[in-house]
Amino acid sequence: MRRKELWSHKQESGFTLVEVIVVLTLILLLAGLIYPLSGAINKRLLIKLSLEQIKSDLEELSSQALGGGVPPIIIFEPEQEYYRIELGDLSLKRQLSGLKVAAETETRIIISDRINDAFNLTLLASDGKEYQIIFNNQGEVLVGGE
Repeated sequence: MRRKELWSHKQESGFTLVEVIVVLTLILLLAGLIYPLSGAINKRLLIKLSLEQIKSDLEELSSQALGGGVPPIIIFEPEQEYYRIELGDLSLKRQLSGLKVAAETETRIIISDRINDAFNLTLLASDGKEYQIIFNNQGEVLVGGE
């Protein structure tokens, strides 16, 4: 068994209280500089994810419509931060994080197996930037304004 005297050293090591306070102060200053920037980055990321979700939904529903059956409907309501997908009795509400529909009237898009009409939808971001969702008559979904 070791004795306590062997554990102690004549020269003690460790940080002084002043050193610890200086390091913590530097960490807090850096966090204070970075935190406001992360909010703007978060908003842009949420907008990008919302646009990708719309594009993905339109592509998926157009390929589903090729199989026949009940045609899916996508509904964009004015000044709302969401859109709805209706497939028969099923209704799904999708968030438009950081975006609002710019149209003054409700936009209903019925996706059938034959795509006759193209459409263009404008979405407004909270910072005033506009984004265009274009669904052309070849079934391609294009996102503009990024």
